[in-house]
Amino acid sequence: MELVDVLAPPDFRPTGKIKRVDEAIASGDWLGVANLWLLRPGPALLYQLRPKFGWEPGKLDGSVGGYYRAGESGLDIMREAQEELGWKCAENEVVLLGRHISVGVDSLSRERRLVVSAYMATSDTPLAEFKLDVNEVPAIFEILADDVIRAFKDPNYTFQATGMNCEGERVVRGFSLSDFSYVFGGYHLKVAKIAKIYATGNSDWYY
Repeated sequence: MELVDVLAPPDFRPTGKIKRVDEAIASGDWLGVANLWLLRPGPALLYQLRPKFGWEPGKLDGSVGGYYRAGESGLDIMREAQEELGWKCAENEVVLLGRHISVGVDSLSRERRLVVSAYMATSDTPLAEFKLDVNEVPAIFEILADDVIRAFKDPNYTFQATGMNCEGERVVRGFSLSDFSYVFGGYHLKVAKIAKIYATGNSDWYY
């Protein structure tokens, strides 16, 4: 079981307390996590399908995500990119979008209090070259930013996306708003809008 730093408001810096993830969740502690979004041609975003356990099972989530282990911060998230997708890049190719707090309930009815650092990087790596962690990432999908935006504006909108499962097989599947993981505050919509700006080479966005 991973050890994590316990954070505290208002600036959510480490308190010096270190706990196992399950103990920290049970105690209602604030924990640090990171999301790395991979921008694809289109522009599109690489989404991973959540496994059938933990938070938002079976839903679409960011390209890479995970807890910061005790002592980690910032671009230490790149460890997760290699573990989950078998992908890496130079740190200077990764941009911080911003930070936000998130409170949600997982499949075990545990409330999770998270401080999320969100990053973005460009990747045109062919889907077939990603090496998915069979225990963590059942599949990945390329989803156009415009489809994400439209789905969040119209709950009845459906679209198809191409992806790859953890066995390396090409898959095509239909999606709608209900297939996205729930994050309070319109997180997916916000990231999709930023992705369209980011794709133009512009850095003038508000997170």
